Amino acid sequence: MNHIKTDLSNALLEQEFNSKDVENVYLKKCQQMAENFVELENGIAVLSDLQNNRSYVYSGKLADELNVFQNKNKKEIETIWEEELFDKLHPDDILQKHILELEFFQFIKDIPYESRKNFCVVSHLRILENKNPTSLIHKMFYFSNSDHVNIEFALCLYHFDFSKYEFYNGMIINTANGSIIEHKASDNSAFLSAREKQILEMIRDGKRSKEIAVCLFISIYTVNRHRQNIVEKMRVGNTMEACNMAAKLKWI
Repeated sequence: MNHIKTDLSNALLEQEFNSKDVENVYLKKCQQMAENFVELENGIAVLSDLQNNRSYVYSGKLADELNVFQNKNKKEIETIWEEELFDKLHPDDILQKHILELEFFQFIKDIPYESRKNFCVVSHLRILENKNPTSLIHKMFYFSNSDHVNIEFALCLYHFDFSKYEFYNGMIINTANGSIIEHKASDNSAFLSAREKQILEMIRDGKRSKEIAVCLFISIYTVNRHRQNIVEKMRVGNTMEACNMAAKLKWI
């Protein structure tokens, strides 16, 4: 499952930044946003500096409740990932969160710089091992330096959500006009094509390549090429592993 996180990490960290130096003024502006959120919401804010692969963590009372980030003096971590918090949340939800953030990265790069600040990701993430079935609301914003086309900062905001979601829920929203781009676990078409999903479903049903070729009116060579592509995309050992993962993610 870590392949999705690896893809997202590569997309964020391997951008062709125009400068090795982060604008201190812009960094401080984002840090102030994080501090203000924590003071107001008692939440957790993680500001990730993508140029330098580090994060600044700001902890409110939520951190005490989840027993994370207890070293109050350690506000800086040498990674863009808040793994200490992820370990407290449902792993399937974290996977879907990463998929949505990768889609959001691709989406945000294709819109004008001036409009980027109007969009964010919202996810409902279930908490593990909690006496009451609660979840967190997670919001994430990507920020670009005005001189660059790249995404230079990611600001993640977490606070309690008592709506008690039984399943992962996530979306991209436009905060300026209220429009919503829904995202569900079954909507990950960017990773598998319709044909690849169709072939995975047939493999799950026990059909061999020859049978699949006859059913779909394609050659065995084409079927096997699709099977190879699926394994490579999903970074698994074989197509049965791909079937199991795709079924768990509700792709098929």
